[in-house]
Amino acid sequence: MKILVGIGVVILLLIVLIVALPFLIDLNKYQDRYRPLIEEALNRKVELQDIRLTIWPRIGARVGGFVVQDDPAFRSGPFASLSSLDVGVKLFPLVRGKIEVEEITLRNPVIAVLKNAQGQLNVSTLGSRTPAPPTTPKPDAPAQPPGSPLQVLALFAVDRVSI
Repeated sequence: MKILVGIGVVILLLIVLIVALPFLIDLNKYQDRYRPLIEEALNRKVELQDIRLTIWPRIGARVGGFVVQDDPAFRSGPFASLSSLDVGVKLFPLVRGKIEVEEITLRNPVIAVLKNAQGQLNVSTLGSRTPAPPTTPKPDAPAQPPGSPLQVLALFAVDRVSI
């Protein structure tokens, strides 16, 4: 009987520790480390207000007040702003020390898509430092205009993107 009570106490302590993790771990101290990587990947300046660990419905992080600035060639101001950005990671690769993003959820997105006088969309410079060289499309592949939503989604190597 004492063994069952001991096991129950250990399980209860583990549950309390897991529930308390988001309050004990402050991910904001990693902003300076990861913001330049995000900015380089998007080719845009990024503002992050608050980063919190999440354990439910999946392990990951919630970024509050996520703002991506527009390309200066189009305008100064936000290209996209979100009330929060949730990033969920896969559990088993995380246990092995590898981070694999499973889902990205954009909450209350406001996205400004603009076209300049040359007909170029501001999403066409998202993620690229220089304009992509023209490629000859395969005859059986559908043509994708520069800056198409499919090219933007290709930046995210995730299983699911939710809005």
